[in-house]
Amino acid sequence: MQRMIPVERLAREDRMVLMRARKAREIREEQNLDDRVLPFDEEALRARMHGIFCGEVQAMEAAGRTLFDFPDAPWEFQLDMARQVWDESRHTEIFEGLLAYMGAEPGDYVETEVLWRCTQAADPAARVAGINRGLEGLACDVFEQLIRIAQKNGDEVIERAVDYVLADEITHVRMGSNWLRKLTEGDPERLKRAQEFQESIDEVFSFRGTRRAIEDVRDGNENIITIAREARMLAGFSEEEIERLIAASRKSAAY
Repeated sequence: MQRMIPVERLAREDRMVLMRARKAREIREEQNLDDRVLPFDEEALRARMHGIFCGEVQAMEAAGRTLFDFPDAPWEFQLDMARQVWDESRHTEIFEGLLAYMGAEPGDYVETEVLWRCTQAADPAARVAGINRGLEGLACDVFEQLIRIAQKNGDEVIERAVDYVLADEITHVRMGSNWLRKLTEGDPERLKRAQEFQESIDEVFSFRGTRRAIEDVRDGNENIITIAREARMLAGFSEEEIERLIAASRKSAAY
């Protein structure tokens, strides 16, 4: 079985359309479509829910690939990755259920490959830094925003379902924090490379300035994805790391 498989070889049902993120963005811009989540815009929320569903599928695949790609990694590492595969499969089912609840189904919107592309690191330390701390940390930010929107909309189904998944995401980030430390112990150069890989992923998902620190958001603007400080602290992020994220978001917003 081939390791480090390219996105073009991901297996999908015929109803799914897998497209490069850049191409999908160009099409939306040509059609003057806004891809932000708006508090009371049901269509935008459906599209976001579909994107998260696809992200959970790719997260499940990524954890499985990490398990397969690094057979010499410690047994406890492999056990954590296997647990994550199971967790992500449950998340996939949850978000498929939320899609049905909102009157949609998988394949109603395109699936972009950007999450999978971010997983292609040849070192397990970089892999967990990028996936567990980068992408799963991002999920904490996105899910906190969805919970706030659901609360404003009075939608307890979405609020409780997403809150349930958020608890798992915090655990996944914490696993990444633990394994980043263990796998790079005594090897500062390896740690630096893994952190740089994570930072490159954080930069990709800066949301073109729409992810901010909560203190930078005025008038309760729900279009803004805020950095989930409390969730990230529970998951093993340091104050210094969170401040770096905030600084990067402010730099992105300035452009």
